[in-house]
Amino acid sequence: MGRTAAVAGTVALALSVLAGCGGEKSPYCEAVEADQKTLDSFGADKSDAGFGTYAKALAEIAELAPASSKKAWTALSGATQGVVDAHAAVGFKLEDMDDQKKREGLSAGDVESLNAAYKAFNGTTDQRKAVVADVKKTCDITLK
Repeated sequence: MGRTAAVAGTVALALSVLAGCGGEKSPYCEAVEADQKTLDSFGADKSDAGFGTYAKALAEIAELAPASSKKAWTALSGATQGVVDAHAAVGFKLEDMDDQKKREGLSAGDVESLNAAYKAFNGTTDQRKAVVADVKKTCDITLK
């Protein structure tokens, strides 16, 4: 009888320790939570600095993403970084895109390069939907 009580006590202690661990978030979910404000405002700051912040957050999360969503995070990260890189390569600030006079100063090659980057970025609609769904399912975090 004493042995059964000792085993039951050990099992109860082990279960309470394991239950405490269950509340821990994965590094992936912690990264999403830390960058939730940036993710929720994605695309609102149409500047070199803004897109640089988005690209950095997406790259960090892509590194930690589970296999089920890693490809989508990586594609979204790459396309966002592609916009940043295209602007840097042609020497044209993203925040100047609304200035027609400045846009007219771009060469045909520069316009083609920027258009390719934006086309790749705009082609990530499915990936954006996938990461939002994955974050909800995996982390119980609702992104806007």
